Amino acid sequence: MDILTMKSKVSLGCNRCDKCCVYRGDIKLTGVNIYQISKHLNMTPKEFIEKYTERLEDSFPEIVFKTKGEKRECILYDDDFKGCSINSIKPLQCIMFPLVPENLKRNYFTSNNQCPYVPPKKITVKKWLDGNNRLYSKNKKNYLKWISYMEWISYREEKLTKEEKEKIYFYLFENYDISKRNLNKQFDSNLKEVEKIINQKED
Repeated sequence: MDILTMKSKVSLGCNRCDKCCVYRGDIKLTGVNIYQISKHLNMTPKEFIEKYTERLEDSFPEIVFKTKGEKRECILYDDDFKGCSINSIKPLQCIMFPLVPENLKRNYFTSNNQCPYVPPKKITVKKWLDGNNRLYSKNKKNYLKWISYMEWISYREEKLTKEEKEKIYFYLFENYDISKRNLNKQFDSNLKEVEKIINQKED
């Protein structure tokens, strides 16, 4: 399978076939996603989490979108519109589909060829990923940081009490003030609070 770069031209487009929103694996959410989507829906992070997400019990401390029906549609899939109801701020995992990251740091991808555009039309990988809102470019740095932290946290799960885990969930996902625009500052601050909880346990 060919490796694609940001400059590679691929035949991609949206024909509203719903493949990106049904029968998908778990769509994992980051703290940035919680802030952005909560703000978009005019809800507090806590309200959004309770209504639209669930925890992955076998993959601490991940949370994912709930699904609905036999097709396991994303809970935020709009059946009437036949598309994502939060398309302008959707998670990076959704942004990349149907591209599969081979090396995210270097922007290397492959394609599972599930979104061929009809009639055929080629665009660059960069244009597909960034769309109209530059979502990929804006969120990639925080996404990579998040992945690194989640791996670091998961390896230490066995040492944590139930109360410590709840604190970690709070700082990772809930402790955001959507009335403020300093998302990156809040994101980094919350990750540092999680660090404190775990490092105190390891001292």
